[in-house]
Amino acid sequence: MAKFTGMFEKALEFAIKKHKGQKRKSTNMPYFRHPISVAENIEEIKKSKNIELLMTAAILHDTVEDCAWVTIQEIAKKFGFYVAALVEELTSDPKQIAKIGKTTYLKKKMEKMTSYTLVIKLADRRHNVKDMSETTKEFQKKYTQETNEILEYLESWVRKLTETHQKLIDKIKEVLKNQKSK
Repeated sequence: MAKFTGMFEKALEFAIKKHKGQKRKSTNMPYFRHPISVAENIEEIKKSKNIELLMTAAILHDTVEDCAWVTIQEIAKKFGFYVAALVEELTSDPKQIAKIGKTTYLKKKMEKMTSYTLVIKLADRRHNVKDMSETTKEFQKKYTQETNEILEYLESWVRKLTETHQKLIDKIKEVLKNQKSK
């Protein structure tokens, strides 16, 4: 593992504090376990001199979206511009989702994401599909369909995928395949 400066640990403390009391819908477990799992997915697959930066942004990826009192400006002040830029790029726009639908929104958003942001988003999706076994069959079917549509779109001509992107996509497909065979 790369030598960390302490930024990751500071982000972990921040995320745990900000997500305090929130529960994961699918498992009813404390929410902060989700961003930790996303960071672990990145650590498992991505080899980079910027691994701490990626894992820090992964830990913080839902704070602005799910914690109304957290802003991009606060993230930038505490963790730097680059982490804030990644978190901002990962933060969904509910008005756009309502306007064009979640699947279309995510496809368009992921098509234009920077490479690092797409790594975090795919690691997030991987954890979401792992976690969905605790949800209703109806939700599983809908989320699986949405995920497959997004992955097919990404693997088409829309953007160049890195080896890391492809590894994460393959891991997501593997989870979906294993869940389908159960």
